[in-house]
Amino acid sequence: MNEGHLGKFSFGGERAATDNHPVVIHYLPLAESVSAALAVGTLLKKVEVKGSGEESESVVDIAYAPFLSTDTDAPCAVVDLPCDPAGEHGEKSAACVVHGTVKGRLLKTGDNKSPTTMQLAALAERGVFAV
Repeated sequence: MNEGHLGKFSFGGERAATDNHPVVIHYLPLAESVSAALAVGTLLKKVEVKGSGEESESVVDIAYAPFLSTDTDAPCAVVDLPCDPAGEHGEKSAACVVHGTVKGRLLKTGDNKSPTTMQLAALAERGVFAV
């Protein structure tokens, strides 16, 4: 059996995740409406994807979009790596912390505001804790 070094892969820059509590990171599908780049620490929310034609009233999938400071629903994830849906590769999903601890100083809403205490509490109820 031959073993060898095939290559090296590394991420640069700061990440939202911390070492305080093991994190769960998932690549979450982005809503079709998301076209702006998502920075590390951006809060995301779930959005329902409706069917087309006869299924136009039924929910057929779930996607994710930036959580805005004015949203009434709750944030549920935090972008962990930069993501650019409009970039060269047209990313369709974002690496996100869905459980664990994240750096509170990096957190921001999709409209670039600091999340409120209530928004952070709602995020914590979903298992993502700002430290």
